[in-house]
Amino acid sequence: MPPSDEEDRGFVKPVGQTLTDVINEPCVELIVTFFEIARHTPDILQDHLPPTTPIFEEFRRLLADLAPTSRFTRYSTYFPAPYITQSIYIIQEPFNQENWSALRHTSAFKNFENLYKVEVIIDQHLNTTPTPSPNRPLKLALFDMDSTLIDQEVIDELARSVGVSDAVSAITARAMNGDIDFATSLKERVGMLKGVKTTVWEDLKETITIAEGARELITGLKSRGVYTAVASGGFTPMAEWLKGELGLDIAVANHLLVEEPTEELPFPHLSGLLDPAFPIVTPELKRATLLSLAAAHSVPMHETLAVGDGSNDLLMLGAAGLGIAWRAKVKVQIAAPMRLNGETLADLLYLFGPESDR
Repeated sequence: MPPSDEEDRGFVKPVGQTLTDVINEPCVELIVTFFEIARHTPDILQDHLPPTTPIFEEFRRLLADLAPTSRFTRYSTYFPAPYITQSIYIIQEPFNQENWSALRHTSAFKNFENLYKVEVIIDQHLNTTPTPSPNRPLKLALFDMDSTLIDQEVIDELARSVGVSDAVSAITARAMNGDIDFATSLKERVGMLKGVKTTVWEDLKETITIAEGARELITGLKSRGVYTAVASGGFTPMAEWLKGELGLDIAVANHLLVEEPTEELPFPHLSGLLDPAFPIVTPELKRATLLSLAAAHSVPMHETLAVGDGSNDLLMLGAAGLGIAWRAKVKVQIAAPMRLNGETLADLLYLFGPESDR
């Protein structure tokens, strides 16, 4: 619970107003979540001690240095897990909209993370409730599929079945790093899949692994009434399967053309072509999917979440109210609004307050 005394809250009271007046008015909050790097080492949890006041006050000073035209005061601190801490910072008038993504990439911010051995997620929103709270409003969540909600890249697994995995994987890696155009690279890779048996989808359902914490994350979000979706640069059969496995509301992915048996290939097989009747799920289409779902469900963009790992996810990450690169490629971590590395996607639940605690 928030501290009861004014000094601990760190408030600077505006002239003519009491502390209660300030708290009971709508305010702009920064929910800052500190994820300790050491949480990746299970042995530390047994004797773990939570961070102490200096880290939070040092972060407030960092905010003041990076955004000198805004006034920050720490309202409260929560300890939802042994290795995760949240602090709420109030931005008092005059309020200036800051680009937290840009500030995250400054050397001062990186030095702070390195010094305290944490990864920091900054989430700004307007709180209209009487008391500042870590319960961040969220109504729509859009996820990438390959290497995000599942551990594999499906196209690489398809390529393995016809002996071209090395060639396809090399192109996939370049595409996910943003070194080559995604649509062009996808067509090139799909062309190498000609002849793959259509029964491969059933085989993949036995070998594809759902990412650690994905089920828990989606269940936690849906319990909060969040509309959940996947937009994948992969393919419809696996995206629809994953939708069913996780209970997602909608799946968007690429469509492949299938050919009937021939003399050379006496079984139904992939043609090596994308279905021209459907758009390619490009980075632009992922962003458009987020925007259209938000509009269709009357969700303000600041109440949206996007999570992905590849360069083709950056546009949707940038459009979301909170965009997070999860265990992403290095270039993507650098370019994304926010980033987080960890062992379980369920860690993301802590970003949305106690109601989503596991």
